[in-house]
Amino acid sequence: MTGDIQRTLRTSTAPAAVNLVEPQEPTATSASQMSDWTETAGSLRSRAQHVYQDTTEFHKDLLFRTWQQRTNMRGKQAPASLLEELSDLGFSWRDLARMVGVSVPAVQKWRRSGGVSGENRRHLASLLALCDHISEHYLIQEVASWFEMPLTDQVPVTPIDLFAENRPDLILDHASGHSDVENILTAYNPEWRERYRSDFDVYLEADGAMSIRSRGA
Repeated sequence: MTGDIQRTLRTSTAPAAVNLVEPQEPTATSASQMSDWTETAGSLRSRAQHVYQDTTEFHKDLLFRTWQQRTNMRGKQAPASLLEELSDLGFSWRDLARMVGVSVPAVQKWRRSGGVSGENRRHLASLLALCDHISEHYLIQEVASWFEMPLTDQVPVTPIDLFAENRPDLILDHASGHSDVENILTAYNPEWRERYRSDFDVYLEADGAMSIRSRGA
């Protein structure tokens, strides 16, 4: 019995066989492998760009269709009702007249006695439908004030300007935040940088007052 125990101990405590084979160094990446990987990465990047473009266009198409459906629903209301709701949202008669493309007296006349053409009725319905959509989907509060706000500090272009130029698609892009402001401005006016370039800078005086000076000064 004792002999069996001793033999077991000698077996369990014997040193393990030593691995005399040296570990292999990692094989260096060959030029052909790098070329293959580069080609694969380029292909994936190209496919990703196509997918992004396709999904962007699909999303824009859905937004446009949704806006059109809302416009058709809003178009069932009387023009006076449309004007009343737009006024309640905070739009001035001046801004409404500009966006629809008529004079201020014309808008005031519509409110008092009607006489709105079918085209102008649709303009009013489409504006109110656009306000409905961006308020619900993008949580924009006080939407009329938002329409008055410039897209960027450097350029005085507002959603009012975009709507007046019949670009509700750009308003939706701006509201969603899915498109860069510079891209929106370029779509609105490719020469916007030159048009709105200023030769003056606004700066803060030592006494805390705002002042203006020439950039060449």
